[in-house]
Amino acid sequence: TPRLSSAASDVYKRQLDSRPQGRQHEPLEGQLFEVAYETTFCATHVLHDGGKPIEPQHGHDWRVEVVAAGVTLDTLGGVVDFVHLKKAVGEICQRFHYGDITTHPDFAGRSPSAEAVARYFFDEVRKTMGSEGRHLRRVRVWEAPGCSATWSE
Repeated sequence: TPRLSSAASDVYKRQLDSRPQGRQHEPLEGQLFEVAYETTFCATHVLHDGGKPIEPQHGHDWRVEVVAAGVTLDTLGGVVDFVHLKKAVGEICQRFHYGDITTHPDFAGRSPSAEAVARYFFDEVRKTMGSEGRHLRRVRVWEAPGCSATWSE
């Protein structure tokens, strides 16, 4: 098993010792909780350069993973409410399910690459979740197994 160097061990001990007594459950600096929700939707798209298609229209079974994170937990012991996270992601997936991402008004003038779809989901989930959206950390989308793109903030 890996061991901490002497210097790293000293830093860790100082962090432990500096925490207020009776609050040992709080994470150390740099540590946080992450929660994720994952789902799929089916949609087609066409990558284009300046409005000119560079490939034929084709479809994917897109997979989306949305991750929220926080240092502290709410009164129920969670980072965000999974019901809210699932609802927000589901609403956005529904915009594209069995449709063509390329023709969706939100992608007008933009090539709907996996990277663009990941950023779109991030922005829309954050907005849809209201105040809980501040906990959003990253969105990863897969066009196919082994082919993914991530947007994080």
